[in-house]
Amino acid sequence: MFDIDTTILEKKLGFEFKNKDLLHDALTHKSYSSGGSNNQRLEFLGDSILNTIISEYLFQKFNNDNEGKMTSMRASLVNEDSLFNLAKEIDLNEFVYMSDEEFLRSGNLRKAALADTYEAIIGAIFLDQGYEISKKIVLDLFYNNLQNLKYIKTFKDPKSVLQEKLQSIKIDPPRYETSIKSGPPHNPIFETKLYINNELVVKSEGYKKSESEKKVASDALKMLSNNDLKLTKKKSFIKKLLENLRK
Repeated sequence: MFDIDTTILEKKLGFEFKNKDLLHDALTHKSYSSGGSNNQRLEFLGDSILNTIISEYLFQKFNNDNEGKMTSMRASLVNEDSLFNLAKEIDLNEFVYMSDEEFLRSGNLRKAALADTYEAIIGAIFLDQGYEISKKIVLDLFYNNLQNLKYIKTFKDPKSVLQEKLQSIKIDPPRYETSIKSGPPHNPIFETKLYINNELVVKSEGYKKSESEKKVASDALKMLSNNDLKLTKKKSFIKKLLENLRK
């Protein structure tokens, strides 16, 4: 790996670390650490801090909305896609420490890795200077997303949307079976199979279990969009989905 000038990243974040080791750990992928410090623990902490900050913001901003609506709004703000996009805005891929092998596989461009690193940085900021400073930095970084929140207040994750669509035509909720398909222990690839009425409808892959399940649900929704839900019933519905899958 080449040397990384983290002062450039600090300027992009609008935050200067007192303890530079925290930032280094936040930027260190597990493939690079060889048993030493990496960003997994900080990512765990950052995820909790980020969710708390966004939850507090939504609680104060939308005092007429119930828990369900606020949960949906938070999910639209804090998810792998949104964190990946925020990471790209600050060119985070240029600052991640990874093994040469992982780097040659363009691991520094992978969505899951960048989203996790972004959360790890938030965890590091919290440890470095506390909650209030972390809150200010997070709200600044999420400013545009928060301003656009009125357009995404009805957000639902694809698994919820799929289940609602199936229930609307009297079909039981889908069943997900997820397993590790391939990849090294530190970076496995998950495969999820989606079943409806015990029929395999579609399968998909992802670097996280949640990512794989959301993707397979999205794929099923795309297939659903090619069918008239008002005309479909259980057996004919499954038949149409399977016919669509085999095309």
